[in-house]
Amino acid sequence: MNFEKDQNNEGEARLKSWVLNPHEARESIATMIIIDELPFRFVENVEFRQMMYVCCPALNMPSRITIARDIYHLYVDRKAKLKEYLVHACQRICVTTDTWASLQMINYMCLTGHFIDNYWKLHKKNLEFLCNF
Repeated sequence: MNFEKDQNNEGEARLKSWVLNPHEARESIATMIIIDELPFRFVENVEFRQMMYVCCPALNMPSRITIARDIYHLYVDRKAKLKEYLVHACQRICVTTDTWASLQMINYMCLTGHFIDNYWKLHKKNLEFLCNF
């Protein structure tokens, strides 16, 4: 069971049933790794595993290899959704590139698309990210 604050009555909580969705939990962990720019091995930290066990003991924690695979699948899914969105939501797109080299002399290039949707909202999306070892 999970408690959820009621939107209409501040301070009151109502009881809500909850069922573990392992796919949703792993996707949430993958999103956290991406957004916070954490290394894949973060999921193997003892403290993180202990915290997840306390919060959700039924969750089978993924390894760094599994989380890397989940992140790749998340990337493929979101790329497909972005392509579909671009087909229906905008008529024109401006494309820019940015290149740089790391301290290890690895070259990177990012292709970014800028467009205005049907509601006149400006968007900026990374379309491709390439590296040359």
